Amino acid sequence: KPVLFAGTLRDNLLFARPDANENELERAIKAASIDSFLGHLPKGLDTEIGEGGFGLSGGQAQRVAIARAYLKDAPLLLLDEPTAHLDPQTEQEIMEALRRLSEGRTVILSSHSEAMKAFATATLRLSSDRNRESLS
Repeated sequence: KPVLFAGTLRDNLLFARPDANENELERAIKAASIDSFLGHLPKGLDTEIGEGGFGLSGGQAQRVAIARAYLKDAPLLLLDEPTAHLDPQTEQEIMEALRRLSEGRTVILSSHSEAMKAFATATLRLSSDRNRESLS
């Protein structure tokens, strides 16, 4: 679950990179598909959200986290269950945004989702039986 704080959507996005300009912010919003719901928010980017993302759906909160990653532009992404608790359609939308984000980056992804397996180029399967660990 993304860490979101009480404040505006804009503040939550710029948390990753406070010095980002409007063009960079707009590119991150588009890349993470935030523009798909932004027009439905009462004040757009200036809409207040509550602690923990109160006022946003799970998929919308995930998109905020993805937009932050675009703004941060880090070479390494650690993703822990990025599509957990999402409906299949939202999971597919998040996966597409993550595919775009992962281009040219190293991604370490932890997930139980069968759909997320398509995202992987190498898989490390862990189980409680240490003899069953495998890399494929």
